[in-house]
Parts: sequence; structure tokens; C-alpha cells
Amino acid sequence: MIKEPEVYKGLSDGLVQLPLPDKIKIKRKRYHVPQSAEEFMQSICYGQRIYFDSEEKNDYGVIFRVVTGYYYPIITRSKWNGDNALLFGKYLLNCKINVLYPVAMTFVKYIADMTERERNLLHREPSKLERAAGIEKLNRFADLTSLDFLRDEMKMPIEEVLLQPYNECLVRFMLAKEKADYQERYYKLLHEETEMKIKRKK
Repeated sequence: MIKEPEVYKGLSDGLVQLPLPDKIKIKRKRYHVPQSAEEFMQSICYGQRIYFDSEEKNDYGVIFRVVTGYYYPIITRSKWNGDNALLFGKYLLNCKINVLYPVAMTFVKYIADMTERERNLLHREPSKLERAAGIEKLNRFADLTSLDFLRDEMKMPIEEVLLQPYNECLVRFMLAKEKADYQERYYKLLHEETEMKIKRKK
């Protein structure tokens, strides 16, 4: 399919409709396929989360990235390493496409679900003042900002932060958001109370 895309054009439409298998065979061994987004998220570290975010030029790049990104530490029993995960992609060339494709497309859906979940839990609309100051220019540094926050919060080097469970990191972000929301509400109420006192004195 990679060498002769025109010959197999349209085959992907049928492959994506195949049911998700329970296992996938990589390097002559069968490995469990997560059957839900929750199971997927419980199995990854924060470094994998960032790895999944990288853009690919075509569907094959996406397939290799999401599958190697998930299975690299499981199969090698090594600590997460994004560079090594990319090299690990060569082992997928021997996978059966009728298994690999539905697994990859399901992983893509899991990642989309994960992103949507993060948005629902963490997103905050910027204020008019923040917009005027150009806060959107910081968006391209989101990963770096997140890593710096986790480094300071967890008091460990970024190399170790990348190895921490994704769900634990998400909880840290949620707690930080709750604290920020609380402070915002508190200062707003304090400001309103101060204004009321001033009006009463008048």
C-alpha cells in the first residue's frame, strides 16, 4: 500500500470499517489492544501524550506514529523515548493491514477523545485584556509551558516528567485550574465587597 498507493486507493475506506481486534501481532508476539479511550489513557505517560500531538504528512505517518507511540514501551519494556519509538516503526511493516489499520484509526479516535476531554476539563476563555495583550501568541509554546509547569509542580527534571503517568499529570493541571478559578472568584468577590463598603460610607 505504501509503495503503490494508486493500486490500493479506496481500500482504506473498507479497512476503517473492520472491527477492532483484541490483539495485534508485532515482532512475532501478540499484544493487547486497548478497547476504550479510558484504558488507552491509563496506559500512557506524558511523553507519549506529547508524541501523539506531532503532525504527520500522510495517513501512513499517522498510523506509524500512533501505534509505535503506544506499543514502544510495552514491547521493549524500556522507558519512554520518542526518538527510539520512531525507529521502532520498522517492525510495523510486517503487520497485517486488516489488523493494523483499524487499530491505528481507533487510536486516532482515542487521542481525539483525550484532546476533547482535556479541553472540557482545562479550557478557560481568555479575558478581553488577555486577548488585547496577545495571549494567543503563547499557544505555539503550549507543550513547553506545560512541561515547565509539571517540572516545577512535581519538582523533577523534564526528562522524568515525560515518564510520569498521563492521568496523574492531567490531575495536576486540573488542580492548578481549580486554584486559579478559586482565586479569580475570590478577588472578584473581594472587589465587590470593597465597592459595597465604599458606597455605604458615601
